[in-house]
Amino acid sequence: MSTPQVFGDRYRLVRPVGAGGMGRVWQGLDLHLEREVAVKVVKPDLLDGPQRHEAAARFRREARVTAQIQHPGVPAIFDAGLDEASGELYLVMAYLPGLNLRDLLDETGALPGDWTLAVGAQLASVLAAAHAKQVVHRDLKPANIIVGPEGLVHVVDFGIAAVLEPDVSRLTMTGDKPGTLNYMAPEQIRAQPAGPAADLYALGALLYEMATGERLFADRGSAYEVQTAHLKELPDPVRRHRPDLPAELDGLVSRLLSKEPAERGSDAAAIHLRLAALLAAAPASNAPAHDCGDPTWPFRAPLAPARVAALAASQTAVATAPHGRDRIAEADRAFGMGDYNGALSAFRALAKDFESPDPALALHCQMRAAQCLAALGNAASALTGLTRVIERQRRLEGDRARSTLRSRRIAADLLAVLGRGPEAHRELSTVVHEMAAALGPADADTIEAERLLRTWSAPSPMGPAWPVPPPASPGSPPR
Repeated sequence: MSTPQVFGDRYRLVRPVGAGGMGRVWQGLDLHLEREVAVKVVKPDLLDGPQRHEAAARFRREARVTAQIQHPGVPAIFDAGLDEASGELYLVMAYLPGLNLRDLLDETGALPGDWTLAVGAQLASVLAAAHAKQVVHRDLKPANIIVGPEGLVHVVDFGIAAVLEPDVSRLTMTGDKPGTLNYMAPEQIRAQPAGPAADLYALGALLYEMATGERLFADRGSAYEVQTAHLKELPDPVRRHRPDLPAELDGLVSRLLSKEPAERGSDAAAIHLRLAALLAAAPASNAPAHDCGDPTWPFRAPLAPARVAALAASQTAVATAPHGRDRIAEADRAFGMGDYNGALSAFRALAKDFESPDPALALHCQMRAAQCLAALGNAASALTGLTRVIERQRRLEGDRARSTLRSRRIAADLLAVLGRGPEAHRELSTVVHEMAAALGPADADTIEAERLLRTWSAPSPMGPAWPVPPPASPGSPPR
């Protein structure tokens, strides 16, 4: 794909973050407003041949229908257009840091009971807003759901949504069944009209998977057998797998997975209220938040910042208590005195302790542990660990966050230590540019990165000896 660096003379593509049925999604930068955005670029092959007009129409419709749904769980649409340089359609949306539900389920298996109820309640709220605008999603699945750092659940990719107005023509090809098989309602499998009840079936399949850790009918050997199961079979009751969950949830999931749309109902708002009521009565699991926020926070601590919400939900003050900050200070002192083994052990323990109540602070400690490894002469392992930290920081805090940019600058140091001079020079040059744009040219981190770049000579093809910088100060931990 020969995608230009800048779309529409305004949106610079930074890195790919996902792919959908119609295109690839990039994390980007709005050069006019200096803000992070997500840019979806339509697949070039969809714009060739007989499907060209259909794909273009569906892409433009995605912009219209998504923009009409006013809900915190639906990403804001900023722009849509045709890039003159490449001839490709693009859609510009709010960038959503966090973790998609597919990755979360793959990492954890079954979710805690309160997380299952909270994610389900938020999804039902989004569906209620969409259905009120006469829009049905038709492809609700874990990969299209993002749990953000504040615990808010977002639904993305309304690209195959069916607008229910009677005068709107169907844009899918004859015989096409939009959706993903494990979450597809029986009427979709039969290629019949899919209304709001189809989304509720998908919600039932998601609740089943979150509660049990098993994808609906995933044990079937072929796609045909999965389709047949959706049409004719009932899954095992949820409580057979999870007897700790309330019986009312079991009954609700069974109803949502009814074969007949009329038996499921079509009132997503009522489903939201039932799940929210079950959540209010459920004990808090205090589960680790991983690379996302706890989805129960918006219910237990509405509008609170993530750290405040975490403390309200877990009633633990480990991340902000004085002794926690004292432990970080002690580890920093050990590092400054050259006790790298002691500092490494301390930072690893701190990262583990802070993972649940404060993931951002846990990442800070993991970054410091990587610096300890580098100081001990194990730069390769340090770079591997720091690369994982940077990817998590990008998901959790964004590409232009100070913590992410600091970690990337340290990663450039490690590349130089490993003799990868040209790569280190390119990365540090990029970081200096992005620090200046995000933090300002007079910021202390920007000035330090520029100073380091000036001390490095331009790399030659022979890979000259680069100065090995001392372990960089990471600055204060996040507050």
